Order: sequence, then structure tokens, then C-alpha cells
Amino acid sequence: MKLIWVHADCLHLQSPAYRAYPDSPSLFVWDDAELQRAGWSLKRIGFLYECLLDLPVTIRRGDPVSEVQRFAQELRCSGIATMASPDPRIQAQAAAMGAEILPLEPFVELTGKLDLARFSRYWRKAGPALLGEER
Repeated sequence: MKLIWVHADCLHLQSPAYRAYPDSPSLFVWDDAELQRAGWSLKRIGFLYECLLDLPVTIRRGDPVSEVQRFAQELRCSGIATMASPDPRIQAQAAAMGAEILPLEPFVELTGKLDLARFSRYWRKAGPALLGEER
């Protein structure tokens, strides 16, 4: 049995991690240091929490690498699996915990430079492509 590490880039049951390991436990770790550094708004934190409520996930606080490794050890898991992420911080954490990285399945295929700073800017490009609308 593997432990699924749920991070901010894989907050849905259709993630390949849940499909690859359907009976495995999963863990999300609130990283207070990262929340401070990134300056996430209360609205964004609330959205993330609401997403977590829809998942079969245990939630802890602390350093993601040490908490995930500790939880995997407590449950006697054979390893850790997570979703790939474009975030270099998440990539480094996954490498540090020796996680199996499952590839992302694109939400939508987009070309050109994307502005990921705000969802509304991303959606102006992704929405029409996903819904088959011309702009």
C-alpha cells in the first residue's frame, strides 16, 4: 500500500494518484511556512480547505516532507505517490521524500504564454478551449 501525498496541485478524486492507488490512504499537509511566504489570502486558503473536504484525506500541519514520511511510516506504507506539479517547491519536496511522481493529465491543451497569477486570466484562455468556443 502506498501513501498518496495530496498537494495544492492535485485536489480532486479524478487525479491519477487516486485511480492508481484507489484503496490507499492520503495526506495533505498545511505548510505554515509556505503560506506565510506565498502570502495566500484567506479566500484561497478557504477554497483549498473546501476542496480537501471532498477528498478522503487526512490533514496535518507542519513540514510536508517530514509529515508525509512520518505518516507513511505510521501506516507502514511501502512508498509515497503524488501528482506531478509545475511548482519547483513541490518538485523538490517530492524528490526529498522519494515519492513516485504520477504524470499530470492536462485539463486542457493550451499554447503560448499563460498568465497563472490569477485564475480569471488563465480562464480567459482555458474556458473557450475547454468548452469549444471561439474567441
